[in-house]
Amino acid sequence: MTTAISDSAPITMIDRVASLLKVFDGRCGLTLTEISRQADLPRSSTHRILQRLVELGWVEREGYHYSLGIRMFELGSQVVRRDRIHQASLPVVHTLHRSTGLTVFLSAMVSSEVLHLERIGHWPEKGDSWRLGARQPAVHSAAGRALLAQLTEADWPALDFSPPATAYGIRTLRELRRDLDRVRDRGGVAVDVQGCCAGVTVVAAPVGPPGSSTRAALSLCGPADSMPTQEAGDTVRMAAMDIWYAASGMPRQSRRARPVLPSLARSGRTPVLSHG
Repeated sequence: MTTAISDSAPITMIDRVASLLKVFDGRCGLTLTEISRQADLPRSSTHRILQRLVELGWVEREGYHYSLGIRMFELGSQVVRRDRIHQASLPVVHTLHRSTGLTVFLSAMVSSEVLHLERIGHWPEKGDSWRLGARQPAVHSAAGRALLAQLTEADWPALDFSPPATAYGIRTLRELRRDLDRVRDRGGVAVDVQGCCAGVTVVAAPVGPPGSSTRAALSLCGPADSMPTQEAGDTVRMAAMDIWYAASGMPRQSRRARPVLPSLARSGRTPVLSHG
């Protein structure tokens, strides 16, 4: 009996710390009372854990408010530096944003959601689902559907069919299957026109061929009333392949042609949208 208690105690503490840190997801400047309530922990336990996390640099305290500390950023940065796809994407996403004026996302599949690893651009300005580090249900995002289209249904995670944000979103498995057929017909490019957010169109392509283990997608995000989906699809697909080639160490001369959207924008057929 004594052994069982001693074995479970560290796990219980880890669970408490994890619950506490999860409260900071997308938030900062929280009070002890707010953290205690959101983590569903006693106030005394919350205060004791926070004190130790402050000492370790995992959490910072300013007055009566707590935020994640610099040590969390350092650890997260180490994970990012080990990710070849993420590192290879950085010059591509910056170039893509500068040349198109559109917001660029690099996202990864995490279970039934996509996690935004990189975001270049300031539009849309509102909405928690668009921030760096945010998650969206794969069903309700162009990036998620671009990645799901590469998999057989047997390999899908348990998908979240929660109500979409707009009337144009995916609601059922039948609708998802129909949409993924269109994704495959477009060569792997997923298009979401106001399904994830009113007034917003997102075009996404997977980074890597079907069967690869990257589980990452590149997206272009712009206003629904002026987003050229065909040209944007060609652009994002080629840029995603550039990232894949760079991460795979393929020689530069073997890469595909540069995206076509910038030249169309300069010709006047496609307006350049400078939101960043």
